[in-house]
Amino acid sequence: MQKLKDIMTDKKLMYYIFGGIAGIVILFGAIFLVLKMLGRKISYSELENQLYSATEKYLKENDIYYPNEENPETIISSEDLVQGKYIKELNKLVKDNCSAEIEVLYKNGGYAIRPLLSCDKYESQLFYDKILADNPVTDEGNGLHDLYEMLVFRGDRVNNYVKFNGTLWRIVKMNPVDNTIYLILDNVKEAPNDIWDDRYNTAEESRHGINDFPVSVISSTLKELYRTKFNTVKAKMVPMDICVGKRSNTETINDGSIECSYVMEEPEFVTLMQINDYINASTDRRCNTVEDPACGNYNYLVNKNGKWWTLTADGTKGTKVYSINYNGNINSDYANSKKFIRLMIAVDGNNLYQEGNGTSNNPYIMK
Repeated sequence: MQKLKDIMTDKKLMYYIFGGIAGIVILFGAIFLVLKMLGRKISYSELENQLYSATEKYLKENDIYYPNEENPETIISSEDLVQGKYIKELNKLVKDNCSAEIEVLYKNGGYAIRPLLSCDKYESQLFYDKILADNPVTDEGNGLHDLYEMLVFRGDRVNNYVKFNGTLWRIVKMNPVDNTIYLILDNVKEAPNDIWDDRYNTAEESRHGINDFPVSVISSTLKELYRTKFNTVKAKMVPMDICVGKRSNTETINDGSIECSYVMEEPEFVTLMQINDYINASTDRRCNTVEDPACGNYNYLVNKNGKWWTLTADGTKGTKVYSINYNGNINSDYANSKKFIRLMIAVDGNNLYQEGNGTSNNPYIMK
C-alpha cells in the first residue's frame, strides 16, 4: 500500500505511466485507422479513376498495346490489370460484383482511355447519355428540342454548362446519330479580341477586309488556337464540317442549308458559331432573320460581356460579317473591326460522364 502511495506521489513517474498509456492508445488508434482504410470500399467513380490510372501505367510498361492510326482501338480487360498487379481485384475495392473493359482509342494524335465498368448495381454512363437523361426533349420553352435532325438547346434558362479544358462552355446542340456534342465558350472575355479579316477588298475598293472565311485572318487564328490551347484534350475532340455559305439579311431559312451551301474541304477542330445556330437558340417566335431584334430574347447565348464574331458572312456586302452585340442583337459589321472570338468546338459524347448536373455551379465534366 505504501509503494502505491509512493508511486502516486512521484510526479515524474506518473508522467511516464500516463505518457505510456497515451502512446499505446494512439498506437492502437493508428493501427485501427490503417486497417479501416485498407478495408475501405470506394465509390464507382473512384474505381473508374483507378482503372484509368492503372491503364496508363499498363500501357507505359506494355507499349505494344498502344493503338495507332492503323489499329485505332485497343481493349484491355480488368483481369489484365489485376494479373499485372496494376490494380486490386475489383470486388475488394467496391461493395459489388464488377468487371471492366477499358477502351483505348487513338484520336487526333492522342489517346483517349475509356473505362467501361459493369457491375450488378452500376453501369458506366456515357457523357451524351447523361445529358440526354437530365434534359428530356421538349416541344415548348426552355430545354432540349428536336430541331433539323439535331437536339438543340433553346431558351434562356437551360442547364447546359460543361467544364472542358479548364474553361466553362455551353452545349449548343447534339447529334443523335454519332453522339457528337457541340460546345461554345461561355464567357466571351476568356476569348481573344481580334479582327475577322483586314485585307484590302479590291471588289469594293475598301480596306475593311474580305469576308471569305477559308482565306481569312480569323481562320488562321482559329487553327493556331487549336494548336496551342487544346493539347491535353485533343483526343476528346471531334473534327467539324465548316459551313461558310453567306447569308442575306432577309433570309428566313434556319435549318443550316444556307450556311452549309458551301462547306470547306477539310474539317476543323475549332471554329465559330453559324448564325442559324444563334437564331435557333431563341424561343421567341419573332426571331427568324438576322434583322429581328427578338433573337436576343429567351436566348442563353446572349453575353453582355462583349461583342463577338460569328462564322457567317453578310451575303450582300463583301466586307461585312455577322456579329452579336451586348443585347443579343445581330449586326453586320466590317470584318476589320475587333470583336471577341467566341470559340466553338465539338467533343465526343461517347466519353464517360464524370460528374455535374449542367448548372453553372456544377457543370458537366467528362472523364
